[in-house]
Amino acid sequence: MQAAGWDMNDLAAGASVLVVDDAPANVKLLRLILNDAGYRVLEASNGPQALEVLHRDRPDAMVLDVRMPGMTGYEVCQAVRRDAQFATLPVIMVTALSMAEERIRGIEAGATDFITKPFNKKELLARLRASLEMAGAGNGALLAQLPGAVVLTDPQWKIRGLTPAAAALLDLGDVPAGVHDFAALLDGAALAAAGAGAEFGFDVAGRRLRGLAVTVHEPGGVPLLHVIALSVN
Repeated sequence: MQAAGWDMNDLAAGASVLVVDDAPANVKLLRLILNDAGYRVLEASNGPQALEVLHRDRPDAMVLDVRMPGMTGYEVCQAVRRDAQFATLPVIMVTALSMAEERIRGIEAGATDFITKPFNKKELLARLRASLEMAGAGNGALLAQLPGAVVLTDPQWKIRGLTPAAAALLDLGDVPAGVHDFAALLDGAALAAAGAGAEFGFDVAGRRLRGLAVTVHEPGGVPLLHVIALSVN
């Protein structure tokens, strides 16, 4: 896996992409597209094989089919996100965007982005590059430039990034993204207030903190993330 801080103008050079699909024709097409763009392609035909390749070869991104026999793409993505070392790995799920429930399930499973079948070459490469740029810069690198105590979580309140000030207030230290559940810090009333966009309070490490959460949605209304501002009460 490439280190954060790579050349943003040369992301494809040497970057590896794990393609996971049980249909050989789809794998072949993706391999041709990605190889032609300069990516190194790894392949898996099912979920267990994908996880084996992931831990062995540590690719820079994954293109993952949703509908596979046995272990589905959702289950693979959930397994990836349960492992802290892959919490920020770009996972682009291959799905039918006309089916809203597939997108929602993909977001809940931790997908980074989506592409459709049949593959649109330019769209695939653009989405992959954008995902790699975000992973390469790193949430920590971007958030470190923000003033104040800010936390980013996924729709299920799993912490995906936070500023140094937020890490200090929450007494988390240098914790990998995806490990901590922000909701576990709140009681029921505070969590309800956070979800509603109202100010809430909670106690951490002997301090009384207050927070305000804003939920960011896709144009269709699907929640993408929560942005939480914290301060000492």
